[in-house]
Amino acid sequence: MVLPQGSSSSSGDGRGTESVEIDAAPRRFERAITWTRVAGAIVALLLAPVVPNLGFGYVLGLSVFLIAWAWLLHVLSGRVRSLADQEQISKVAFAGDCVVIFLGMLAITPEPNWMLFTLFAVLLIITAAFRLGDAGAGVATLIVSLEFVGLAIWRERALGLPVQLPYLAFILVLYCLTALIVSAMIREVGMMRRERTALIRDASDADELRRADLERRELLDRERAARADAEIATARLETLQRITDAALARSGLDDQLPEMLRRIMPVFESGAAIALVPGQPGGSFAVRAAVGLDQVPRASLRIRGGDAERAIQARRPMAILDLSAAELDALVGTPVQASVVAPLHAEGELVGLLYLASQRGHTFTPDELGLLRLIAERVAVAIDRASLLDAERRARAAAEAAEGRMRLLLQAGEALGEATAVERRLEQIAQLAVPKLADFCAIDLLDPDGSLRRVALAALDVNVERANWAVASRYRRDPLGTHPVWDVLRHAKPVIWEDVGPDRLQRLARSSEDLRRLLERGICAWMGVPLLVDGQVRGSMSFTNAESQRRFAPEDVATAEELAGRVAVAIARS
Repeated sequence: MVLPQGSSSSSGDGRGTESVEIDAAPRRFERAITWTRVAGAIVALLLAPVVPNLGFGYVLGLSVFLIAWAWLLHVLSGRVRSLADQEQISKVAFAGDCVVIFLGMLAITPEPNWMLFTLFAVLLIITAAFRLGDAGAGVATLIVSLEFVGLAIWRERALGLPVQLPYLAFILVLYCLTALIVSAMIREVGMMRRERTALIRDASDADELRRADLERRELLDRERAARADAEIATARLETLQRITDAALARSGLDDQLPEMLRRIMPVFESGAAIALVPGQPGGSFAVRAAVGLDQVPRASLRIRGGDAERAIQARRPMAILDLSAAELDALVGTPVQASVVAPLHAEGELVGLLYLASQRGHTFTPDELGLLRLIAERVAVAIDRASLLDAERRARAAAEAAEGRMRLLLQAGEALGEATAVERRLEQIAQLAVPKLADFCAIDLLDPDGSLRRVALAALDVNVERANWAVASRYRRDPLGTHPVWDVLRHAKPVIWEDVGPDRLQRLARSSEDLRRLLERGICAWMGVPLLVDGQVRGSMSFTNAESQRRFAPEDVATAEELAGRVAVAIARS
């Protein structure tokens, strides 16, 4: 007579129900009901000899029905999937319980006045009222009344037990009163539940309004924060785009880097920004561009340990929190309160460092470090691209120089092959060498008496040519002279001066007036090659650089030797 799992509580009219959760598998409550019915069957068997009964067969029948009924309800409750299924189970359970009451009243005792019958009947009415509402209470009252009256009449006729009409009427009235009281109680409980539900709903609505208002405020705060983040992100993207535009500009690196640094500084509230590139091997760096400094330092510096070196190894920007970057901070020239360094990697290679310093305290957030990492990629691309362009320009210049040297040799061959006087051909050779090979070229031949005679010269400036012809005619050079051309003639090997200092300049000059002219020209490099004919030195070719400030490369030396060889052949043929 216990409410099964998944049942619905009814209001007074038998229609108001509250949904409960339905599980596919039987619950502990159903298992308890099952074992309660099984225990009732066992108790009936054990108490049969103690109480009056109609015989062991009736008791056994009651016990078997209880066990079968418990198993059936257990199986049916395990198949419940909805409230409609549960309502059907409640009706079946009500019918079965009516049969149980009937069998108990029939089998246990022939005495109709035993109060146990009344107790069972009242429990059935209460259970039916809770299961099926007012209708269930009325049906249960009618059924137990008919059972009680029927069994009383059967006992009178079959067993000779007289029917006591007052007691019978009292029991029937008791059943009716039980049904009415329980129904009224259920209706009151339903009304109280509805009132409580209404109060809960009102409180829930108020709570819902408060939650809605709180959620609205949170949404507004989130919207403002999101709008602020979006504005910051937009500004950073615009900055990143401006930096990218500067990195993609076709100007030189010396123009690109300062412009990029000027665009980077406002983003991180820095007072100085420095771009460094690798210097000499060993971890040194040189300042390539700087913004916010009074003077750009020229000396190189080394990064040893600390956050700066860890940033290089980790390949990501890192705020400097220790004193290991004192050399970097010293570049700024003013006290640095906050600084950050970002390594610049291109194609897996370290191409430089980006250093930002602020004179006031600033905490670099992860978002700022992430943005700085993107900026560092753009700066690294600019440096790598500029390096590639420089390499391309150098390669083009080298190719053009090689082509010029080849053209020089071809033109020299054509000039030496002409049917003119040898001095005239040598003059053409000197003129071809300037400015393709040097700023000044002179050809000197040895006379039979051992003296050196200048036969041809050419220079970028006509005045320089006239002055040199005057010096050559005024001063006769002898083998005991200190001029480097005699070293070339004595050793029959080229002599190259990559730098012309005061001592060397004294050896090149013929007089104080000639020394003054050489100083005014700014002689920076000198080269002499011998003219060899059948292993014998017949003269020399000398080359000087002044106006262009060029140095003689190995390719220039090779070209000069090749040119001297062709001149020597022409001299031998003449």
